[in-house]
Amino acid sequence: MSGQFIEETLKTPVAYECDVLVAGGGTAGVTAALAAARNGAKTILIDRYGFLGGSMINGAGPLHSFFNLYKAFPGVEKVQVVKGIPQEIIDRMVAAGGSPGHLEQDKGGSYDSVITIIDWEIFKGVIFDMMEEAGVHVLLHVMAVETVREGNTVKGVIIEGKSGREAILAKTVIDATGDGDVAAKAGANFIKRHGAQKVGMPFGMTNVDMPKLVAYLEENDMVNQIVHSDKGSKIDDIIRLGFELRKIPLFKEYMDKTGIWGPLGVSLHENNYNYINGTSIRDIDATDTETLSKAELTLRKQVMTLSEMLKKHIPGFEHAYLSWTPTCIGIRYTRVIECEHDMSLDEIINAARFNDEVMLYGFHDMAPKLMIKNGAYYGIPYRAFIPKGIENLLVAGRLITSTYEAHMSTRNTVSCLAQGQAVGTAAALAAATGVSARKIDTARLRDVLREQKVFLG
Repeated sequence: MSGQFIEETLKTPVAYECDVLVAGGGTAGVTAALAAARNGAKTILIDRYGFLGGSMINGAGPLHSFFNLYKAFPGVEKVQVVKGIPQEIIDRMVAAGGSPGHLEQDKGGSYDSVITIIDWEIFKGVIFDMMEEAGVHVLLHVMAVETVREGNTVKGVIIEGKSGREAILAKTVIDATGDGDVAAKAGANFIKRHGAQKVGMPFGMTNVDMPKLVAYLEENDMVNQIVHSDKGSKIDDIIRLGFELRKIPLFKEYMDKTGIWGPLGVSLHENNYNYINGTSIRDIDATDTETLSKAELTLRKQVMTLSEMLKKHIPGFEHAYLSWTPTCIGIRYTRVIECEHDMSLDEIINAARFNDEVMLYGFHDMAPKLMIKNGAYYGIPYRAFIPKGIENLLVAGRLITSTYEAHMSTRNTVSCLAQGQAVGTAAALAAATGVSARKIDTARLRDVLREQKVFLG
């Protein structure tokens, strides 16, 4: 910082008005916008990229998890815990040839019993179709840079894009930005919890001989997760593959030095290991421009080095080449917004249920070390999405849950999809009844969610 400041007096045109404004078209944002619009609200969805889906198609691998962790508990019933709009998206993806649907793990079922893989490019087309059908007004290549407020009441958001600075007025705003950008600018209390988490950059490699790779890994007892399924190939049926590179001294040395782990990935097409997760840096404040920029550079160097090492030293990668990197690094934890309820690890692992719960979930990303007891599932109450002291604002996604161990469950993709449907439906009910989102009838909200195929037990 130079210590200099520029004073500005701004006159911003009101370009749009709506019932529900969803800031962030990522994992939670897409279902929030669809739910709001389908429940009769005039809905606008904004995103900084030229596509929707966020980290779900730009950093995440398989979607975790539509089901409970039944394989870790012999005799426990298999239950699909997340349905509704998230399941409809998968149904649409399967119909479009963009997903094999829900697949049971052949090995590693005590981590996640069922994984769901989607083709990211097909998803981009499918989700735009769904937005158009629902009547969602989508604005891309814009960022939320400020809020419009009267006291502690949010009245809208200021955006900046190719048209310059514009205002969107809304009855209810949903912050699904991941970093809590809108909530923070609205004056909501928050903490930053990046120290316990890593940022990372997955990558993809094409022309990988997957059967040869797996044969080598199994011969050396390196495989820790695998799923076999038909993907339209006569020679390659490997969909999910995780293995332990640290068993090779050359890789262990590099991984110890950099913090790289795994890797763990998916292969949706023949000879294409299209998602390899493993590169990482710990303790990065991704809300700081300088720090975020340096992290991007470091992680891209890791990707280049690791992909070259795989080509040189691991059978199956001999003729492979780096074919995909995400638009930006993958971020799990930055701002956590202080809400009326903060999910605790105890509530999660002990399968807590709530009178005002609006979704259920049964996956924990630290399994089998931490699991929901007896293969059960827990609820998240509606008040967990209401920021303290702020009106007409709801939040959803990785910006809830303040403790690392609890966040390692709630931040996962399918949880965020379910959260989005809950808050989008709530925002539409608030608009229809003319009350603050804080004051809607949660019993009515739960009834509507059930009507729209959300599983609440």
